Amino acid sequence: MKTDRGFMVAYTQRIPGTNVEIEMVPVAGGTMDLKPPPPPPASWNDEWRAEQRGATYVPPKVDPDLKVQTVEIEPFWMGKFEITMEQYMPYRQLYYAHKKAAFRKGYERPGFDEVDGVSSPTDVYDYSYNFEFAGASDSPVPTTSQFAARQYTKWLSLTCKLDYRLPLRSEWQHACVSGQKPELLVDDVAVHFENTEKVETIRAGTKLASSLGLHDLQGNVSEWVIEDTATTGLFRGHVAIGGNFNLDAKDCQCDSILRSTEDWWDSDPDFPQSPWWATSDESRATGFRIISPLKQMSDQLRELYWEADSDRLREDVESRVESGRGTFGLVKP
Repeated sequence: MKTDRGFMVAYTQRIPGTNVEIEMVPVAGGTMDLKPPPPPPASWNDEWRAEQRGATYVPPKVDPDLKVQTVEIEPFWMGKFEITMEQYMPYRQLYYAHKKAAFRKGYERPGFDEVDGVSSPTDVYDYSYNFEFAGASDSPVPTTSQFAARQYTKWLSLTCKLDYRLPLRSEWQHACVSGQKPELLVDDVAVHFENTEKVETIRAGTKLASSLGLHDLQGNVSEWVIEDTATTGLFRGHVAIGGNFNLDAKDCQCDSILRSTEDWWDSDPDFPQSPWWATSDESRATGFRIISPLKQMSDQLRELYWEADSDRLREDVESRVESGRGTFGLVKP
């Protein structure tokens, strides 16, 4: 694919020190008419937290003047598949590398302001619940939070020395819409509730690819994206898109949106709750895929795309790390 910066071709990213590979596919730039996302749904936790503060819960305001925006999109590479259990495992193992490094004589954990520092998650509480439908190495990794997906892309970028990040919603929808084949039905490209009699193991790439060579943008698992209009300032209400195996075909479209709520962490007994793992049925059908922009990101953009996007989330991460329920350090501790 030709661009004003040269030719873009598909490539395979191997994670150094492993045999794990991620296939990346070029996506041409263009324009996208972006509709405003629906507001985050109300959560009983929102009302409870307000009561604890002696306040009255006020639902998020919906701006009546929000209009469709035409967004200019630069070329990028996108993961051919959603990030799988196998591809996520080296990042999960960083937790143990950080723990091991802490026993070295003279080791000092870097401060939270270390630009090359990455947080790493503890193991999930219940493998049989979180990973019930992810029993294969090529299963999309489920129940990750959007923050964990951001940190994965930071870890991958620093490890591979190439910029990776979550897609903006406009980029994701552009790739989904521009790759649609008119002759194909949703059943041809999406694993959804109506064409899946019994869900045992969800796997990447079991349906036909789009014209761009991308699999599972519709159905399979919903995918975390970064909302164009809210790259910062969200604790919950993050956007996952494309529908999943628990939803009907009509809800597995390029503009099908879910937004996380406090309820996604209902079953987490810890306080603060895990910044890396969710515990709801919705989260068990939510994963992510990555992109690599053609143009190298600035340090300012890296911070926006990789780090916690609210003060409260940042505080929760630091609290968990300080209490030993998560780690923070360099990619090579």
